[in-house]
Amino acid sequence: MTAIPAADERAAKQTEEGVRPFDIRRDLRPVADLIAEAFAGELDERGAAALREMRAMSHFGGILSLVNRTTGDFKDVLSGFVWVEDGRVVGNITVQRASQRGDRWQIANVAVAPAYRRRGIANRLMGVALEHIQNSGGRWAVLQVYARNDGARRIYEKLDFEYLSGMADLEAPTATGAGLMQPPHIPNFHPFSAGQWPELYDLASRQLNENAQWWRSVRRSEFQITIEQQIGEWFSRVIGRRKVYRRCIQTTPRFDAAVVLTAQRWDGKHKLQLWVHPNQYGQHEDALIRWALTTLQEHPALPVELTLSTDHEAAMDAAKRHGFQVKRTLLTMRREILTR
Repeated sequence: MTAIPAADERAAKQTEEGVRPFDIRRDLRPVADLIAEAFAGELDERGAAALREMRAMSHFGGILSLVNRTTGDFKDVLSGFVWVEDGRVVGNITVQRASQRGDRWQIANVAVAPAYRRRGIANRLMGVALEHIQNSGGRWAVLQVYARNDGARRIYEKLDFEYLSGMADLEAPTATGAGLMQPPHIPNFHPFSAGQWPELYDLASRQLNENAQWWRSVRRSEFQITIEQQIGEWFSRVIGRRKVYRRCIQTTPRFDAAVVLTAQRWDGKHKLQLWVHPNQYGQHEDALIRWALTTLQEHPALPVELTLSTDHEAAMDAAKRHGFQVKRTLLTMRREILTR
């Protein structure tokens, strides 16, 4: 009596070997575990938070599956393909519609369990994903990959993906080295208020190059400071939790350059944000970074975070001169999908 179910189970596993569509009901938790295993040590805070959310959602897999069948709400969010071998999910690729018109699609979470690598699984998953995009009428496939992931980059380059843009996360161990420096004299440098977010939004939009804007334009919501956020900033400053400095260089109604420095009082990491108009690259970066580091002398000696476009070479060079080191670089790549 027990031999028949065992044989049926083995047969079922054999029929599932290889690639199959992602099943929201049963694959959420295995895929989350696979991503954690495949990208151990590489996930940032956002990636770790996304994994926690996937694992939490996996407890409601049956409900999510029912909602997806009846409404299709998760079709473009949690869709893709998995690779099954030895009765478990060992490969995954997520394929999402990235524009309302459906001409751009994003490929993400390309993961293969370490023990199953170098077998061509990632290549075959990419082939299935690209075919799916083509069959769905997509014109572009876009993905992101860490610059140090040479293996994945080689796969994408062989599939004719081209470099589009890159963002580098940098970090300085502390700002204590700035103690030897005096605050720089910067002409036309003055504070600006949270209410002047449209000027900062305009500067950020002008700084982002055409390729980066093609994929993901600057969002107004990222700069518009709500009343609630302003109250939160005020309260954090009053209790001594953190202080936000906003400074700009302004010779016209528009900003020539700007910095926003979030300085911690207790723990965590200081955060520096920097924007310079492309026409003035190389003129302000060094002074603005030096101003930020000297300002942080009044705060605890905590690490300082900075994210820059890799195309902003003057800012990258200035940051490195002041002790910042690149922690990770995320590249955006795209490939045009030929119509049949």
